Amino acid sequence: MTQTEGAISIVEGRMTVSGVPGQFVRAADPPLRLEADAFVMVNGHAWQDGVARDGSRLEGRVRPLGVTLHRVDSRAALPELALVVRPFAAEGGRPPMLRLGPDEEADQALVEPPPVVALFMPQPLFDALLADLAAGRAGRLVLSARTDLWLREGETEPAPGRPLAFHLGLDPQSGRCASAHGRVETLEWAQGPAEEAGPADTGEPVPQPPAVFAAGGPQDDEPPEDEVAEALRRINWSLKQLLIVALFLMLIVALK
Repeated sequence: MTQTEGAISIVEGRMTVSGVPGQFVRAADPPLRLEADAFVMVNGHAWQDGVARDGSRLEGRVRPLGVTLHRVDSRAALPELALVVRPFAAEGGRPPMLRLGPDEEADQALVEPPPVVALFMPQPLFDALLADLAAGRAGRLVLSARTDLWLREGETEPAPGRPLAFHLGLDPQSGRCASAHGRVETLEWAQGPAEEAGPADTGEPVPQPPAVFAAGGPQDDEPPEDEVAEALRRINWSLKQLLIVALFLMLIVALK
């Protein structure tokens, strides 16, 4: 298959860009790993051709994990991208899917919309992620996916001191950044660093919760306060009776 338009040529799975040395090949292996955080839930609706659709989504920030991401016409890495997580429009047993490329909802007046990462997943998985996010159990998300991104030919394996560099291709017709797609192989989330950390050390004493004594503990060996008072009253009454008896005997002896 051949795609050629001006300075950009794709021939037999190899991309050549005028002014960029070397060629690029599809990155079938290894998978791309991404890390995401800073999630915000956005609720809403959108209308297309008069038909309303649910516009609810999860937004965050995402960055490559252990690799770098570039455009094929730039050596500068893309350190961080916007992330949009949505459920599939229709139910099905499909695995989560990934799309990297221009923001399709960005202002069309822009010369070139910034690239974003869109993650689509089944509704039950999306609901589980939202539930864990609300409970503070999903501050950080990590995924790996097989994509059709590009690798520079001859640099398809990481080298010491040089992480593997994935590239977003260019559209031969427009010359703009082209979207890449992928199938998610692993997806996991957990608490983020800020959620795992304890309260900051301000030097002030940390308030302790009130002590709670469980039944059956050592404190049960001590009698209740009411029982102690009752026992003291009985002892006091007994001592008074003994004193009275002693005085009566002394009086009898004196009379004799």
